[in-house]
Amino acid sequence: MESTTIKVSKKTAKRLHRIVGELTNDQGRRMTLEDAIIYLLERQENSSSKIEDLESKIEKDRKAILSLMEQKFYGIHPDDLKEYDYEDIGG
Repeated sequence: MESTTIKVSKKTAKRLHRIVGELTNDQGRRMTLEDAIIYLLERQENSSSKIEDLESKIEKDRKAILSLMEQKFYGIHPDDLKEYDYEDIGG
């Protein structure tokens, strides 16, 4: 396997090492910085695909609502659509 050097700030390296510690604790075995980077990349890729799925579902729902709004309802009289006058309630 070919490798390369990646320069990161000390703050970023510290954050990566914290993730390595969490992964080591979760997995019950020693993890590396590469494992942490792969974990973060996979999490990001999964997150992106979930967002795309959600956007697709929202678009389908939007089309369904618009389709329902365009349907005509027969048997409704114009008087059925007038605002109700609550003043005529006897007391």
